Amino acid sequence: KKVPVALLRHRICVVPVRGPSVSVCWGGGSSAMKITLRYEEADEKELHMTLRLTLPKKYQTGPSKDVVKLFADHYNKKHAEHPLDAAVLHLKVVGGNHLELGAKMEDFVASGDECYLLGGEVLTDSEAPAKRVPASAPAPPAPAPVAAAAAAGGAKAEKGKLRCKRFGCNKHFDPDAEPQEECVHHKAAPVFHETAKWWSCCTEKKAYDWEQFMKIPGCQKGTHSENADDQGKRYLGGSDLRGDCAPVRLDADAPRDPRHKLGDMRRGLIAIGVDGDLFDKVWGKLAAESGGDIDKVVTTFATRFGALLDNPQ
Repeated sequence: KKVPVALLRHRICVVPVRGPSVSVCWGGGSSAMKITLRYEEADEKELHMTLRLTLPKKYQTGPSKDVVKLFADHYNKKHAEHPLDAAVLHLKVVGGNHLELGAKMEDFVASGDECYLLGGEVLTDSEAPAKRVPASAPAPPAPAPVAAAAAAGGAKAEKGKLRCKRFGCNKHFDPDAEPQEECVHHKAAPVFHETAKWWSCCTEKKAYDWEQFMKIPGCQKGTHSENADDQGKRYLGGSDLRGDCAPVRLDADAPRDPRHKLGDMRRGLIAIGVDGDLFDKVWGKLAAESGGDIDKVVTTFATRFGALLDNPQ
C-alpha cells in the first residue's frame, strides 16, 4: 500500500499497542515533546481512543488547535462512522488547565503531560493558565526573601486579592476584608460531555456554548475560598456519567438463595470424600421431613457436620 509523500516528509509511524491506544511518532529529535491524548466522551467504550504522541518543534510552538486537529484526523480514520469535529474540541491538561484553541502548546504543556479532549469553548477572559514545567527540568533557583514571603502568603493577586476557586465563581476577593463578600457558586463539578455543558448539581440547566454555560446561576451561597482541594474532581466527562448511571442490583443485600448454599455444601463434602449419591439421598429425605424447606435442610446439615467435627469417632 502506497504511503503519501507528505507523510514520508514528516516520518510518521503509527504503532498499535494493547487496548484502544496508539503510539504515534511525528518527527523526532531531542527537542520533541512526548504527550498522551485521551478521548473518552463517547458513550460506547469502543469509541474511546488514547494516542501517545511525539510532537516536533512545529507543533510545540504552534496553537493547541493543530494538535486537536491531528488527533481528530487520526480518530476519524479509525471511526469514520462517528467522526469528531476538531472545531468544537479543546485540550484539558490533567492537573492543569483548559487550553484555548490559540494557546501555544509549549507555554502550557510539558513533555510527559496527559491531556483529555473535551467539547465546548474555553472562557477567553479568564486568567492565563500557568506554564507547565517538565519533570526533568532543572530546579528553579531559590527565591529571594521577599519573593519567598509572598509565596508563603498564599500567592495573592494584584492589590492583595485572591481568586475564589469555588465552582462557577472565579471572582477575586480580599481574605482579610470584614465582612466577607457573599459567594454564589455551584455545589458540584461541571460536566463536559460532547458539546453539552452543565453543572452536575443543576442537571436541569444545560448549555451548548461557553458563554451561556457561565451564565448558569449558582445554587449555593457562602464565602469565597482559595482552596479547591475539598471539592473532589474539577470536572466530569462521559466516563463519569457512565459510572453514575451503572445499574445497581436491588437484591444486593438480600439473603443468599438456600439452594446455592446446598450446592456449595455438596461440592465441599464431595471434595473431602463424601459420596454424591449418598448426599442427594440424605438431603432429599430431610427435605421431605421439613416440608421442602431447603434453608432448614442446609441448617440441619451444617449442625450435624459441625457435631461430627467436634466429636470425631
